[in-house]
Amino acid sequence: MRKPGHFKASSDGNRDPLFYVDGNGRVAYADECCCSSLGYARDELVAHAMADLDVIDPGQFRAMVRLHLRSKASRFESVVRRKDGTTFPVEINITDESHGNRTLMKCELHDMRGGGQVK
Repeated sequence: MRKPGHFKASSDGNRDPLFYVDGNGRVAYADECCCSSLGYARDELVAHAMADLDVIDPGQFRAMVRLHLRSKASRFESVVRRKDGTTFPVEINITDESHGNRTLMKCELHDMRGGGQVK
């Protein structure tokens, strides 16, 4: 895995929380905006499977990953849970991004509450 600095370069200036998920559905990297928005330290967030953060249906994220693997681009709505237990609706946009010798799923969270940016 590349060092976090490599991911940082890809997410600098990003308004929305951004994280990368590996082929097993585990968070491989989360940018500062994502960590702050969800209330986790980076090492805590990286320890999670993304499906653990999905409130509606933990299986939904897994199903979207499977769909993404077939279509290579996915967008879906969900509700995610912050560390403090509060929730908020999001649109998750997934695209592939190569990092060294592996491809990760780049996931951007867009706040669906009307403010546009996850806070």
